[in-house]
Amino acid sequence: MSAAQIIAQLTAATRKLDEAQAKLLAARQDAAEARQLVAGALQGSSGQLTGQIDQLVEAVGQIAGRAPAAKQQVQTTISKVQALGN
Repeated sequence: MSAAQIIAQLTAATRKLDEAQAKLLAARQDAAEARQLVAGALQGSSGQLTGQIDQLVEAVGQIAGRAPAAKQQVQTTISKVQALGN
């Protein structure tokens, strides 16, 4: 595989990481909205259920927060491949 092909695939990977992060942030928002609906429907007696949803919101947020670091690693690899290709 040529350096240009590797760079093209890694560039595509960075786009996919951006898409994944956006989807995770949207899922986090959806879960937060679901929590509000549950809390409203059960009028305060939903402690355990809303707690579980809160944990989900937090976990998804943490995963989404890891996307920039992964993207940076891919970009660093692209730079290394570019340096080797020159």
